[in-house]
Amino acid sequence: MNNQNIKTTVIDNVIVMMSNYMTPDMLQILEKTMIDELADVKLERLNTLPMEMKDSVDSQNQYIIKLFLYKKKNLKDATKYGYLMAVKRLITLVYKPLTQVDEMDIYRYLDWYENKNMKETGKKNQASTINNERRFLSAFYSWMRKEKMIPDNPVDAVEPLKIARKPIDYYTEEEMAMLRDGCASLRDRAIIEVFRSSGARVGEIVAITVDMVDWATGDIMICGEKGDRYRPIYLDGEARYHLKKYLESRTDADPHLFVSKKAPNKPLTTSAIRREMKVIAGRVGVTCRVYPHKMRKTLGMDLKNHGVDIGTIQEILGHAGPQVTAMYYAQSTPETLRTARKRAA
Repeated sequence: MNNQNIKTTVIDNVIVMMSNYMTPDMLQILEKTMIDELADVKLERLNTLPMEMKDSVDSQNQYIIKLFLYKKKNLKDATKYGYLMAVKRLITLVYKPLTQVDEMDIYRYLDWYENKNMKETGKKNQASTINNERRFLSAFYSWMRKEKMIPDNPVDAVEPLKIARKPIDYYTEEEMAMLRDGCASLRDRAIIEVFRSSGARVGEIVAITVDMVDWATGDIMICGEKGDRYRPIYLDGEARYHLKKYLESRTDADPHLFVSKKAPNKPLTTSAIRREMKVIAGRVGVTCRVYPHKMRKTLGMDLKNHGVDIGTIQEILGHAGPQVTAMYYAQSTPETLRTARKRAA
């Protein structure tokens, strides 16, 4: 192992060992100090470091996970959670050091993951769900490879499953009218209208504070949940009207758009928003699937049906590239196909 790799390993070991006693900011100062102090120092290995000792499987894996949490401290919490849950499920099943997991272990794990709910539900996980799990593992192992812990990413050898493209899931005008009828409070109606008008992701909505809203234009500049790119979202007149009525009814001082009804009026979480939408739908017997992201798809389809070009839809929805937008919104709706058939008849 060359001098630079020894330095990196020493720094990593110290960071992991001190992570139980120091805050992330203090760890960052420690790391920078060690890098500066060791810059002109030649290190020579005299004995094995903790990572290379005959530790238990658990301690080796815990070392890697702690190092990942530090090195990837700027990742969003939801992203880190997805990675770590996938990794922990993997090592629970195969029970070997993460550095020794091979492609056969990945095959075996994903096969188990596909069937893990069969006893409880009688159904396999969908291909898209399995591919998401594969993506989490691949991202983690790509990081390990970049850190020179492993020569290759074992997930690369396992191809993602093919997914049949389903028709886009969006609310019809009748379903939107029913959701409005199901609103039992000012907050309910404000939630429905804000999601309908903005087309924002649920994680983006819960992060918005009242001072971010330009009440004159309806614009809100947000940092996108994916890719950390800023983009404006828009609240039309109806959305602003119902949001303002809800905000005026509140007596708490929390700055977020939506808060719990009871003191201490904490900001609503993404899961709370999802639950609330299902409650709204349940009041009026909406039979279709109801979830926040469907509002986003509904806006995309509405824009497409009104002749808005794919590039503009991409900007409004904050997609990373036009191919993502085209994949969903280039398809025709049953209504447009039905109209075309009538015209041709």
